[in-house]
Amino acid sequence: MRKHGKVNIVANNLTDNNCTKMVDPKKWSIDPKGSFFYFCANETVHGFEIDFKTFPWEKIPKGMPVVVDASSNIGTKPLPWDKLGVVFFGAQKNFGPSGCTVIIVRDDLFGYAAKDVPVMCDWVTFQGATDTYYNTPAVYPLYVTGLNAAHMNKMGGIPHYDKMAGQRSKIVWSLIDASKGYYRTKVEDKKYRSRCNVIFRIGNGDEGLEAKFIAEAGSVGIKQIKAHPANPAIRLSMYNALPVEGAAHLANFMKDF
Repeated sequence: MRKHGKVNIVANNLTDNNCTKMVDPKKWSIDPKGSFFYFCANETVHGFEIDFKTFPWEKIPKGMPVVVDASSNIGTKPLPWDKLGVVFFGAQKNFGPSGCTVIIVRDDLFGYAAKDVPVMCDWVTFQGATDTYYNTPAVYPLYVTGLNAAHMNKMGGIPHYDKMAGQRSKIVWSLIDASKGYYRTKVEDKKYRSRCNVIFRIGNGDEGLEAKFIAEAGSVGIKQIKAHPANPAIRLSMYNALPVEGAAHLANFMKDF
């Protein structure tokens, strides 16, 4: 964003409270002349998710378009479409294979691209290309994403996956809360706990024990759970493809460990 315009940081959850909760809206710094208001709906590194129902929408200046990155929780909960101008997401976590990005734009926001914006980001020019495209589309990922979207609708759509996300996260978060401190999470405010990315430490951050946990989990089919290097911990990513039984299997392992 900084390459194409002035960026105003409204709030920084990382520096303010280590991504444990949303910065108090009273501390927000909003430029009333800003072109749009942007936020990420689910932060995967620290396991922080926005609660749309309690989000302070009234703080956003009237008429300012809201842009949301929903890459890691799209398809897991309803979106407040009446409040959003642009929603974009990589399909690879909840919606389809890697190589496909989806952008949903409100009609009245087309046609405002700056002169130096790359063609790929100029929605009107790109979409209006005659009988061709400005790039070679990744046809197979697009096709498979379409198939998966049809499958999701067949399964019951957003209500079905919203319910599953709630069931999976409840199983794991309840176990962590009941572990009497054996498993610890810094996101104590349950309102901001991600349902897609459960991140925790063992004890006070026993790296040796955590390495053992990761290794033994792998032996029972629970893989790729080492957290992002920027936030050493264990990260359990539970996206739409994971059945509730998978979360139960994970919880049983955690109990035994």
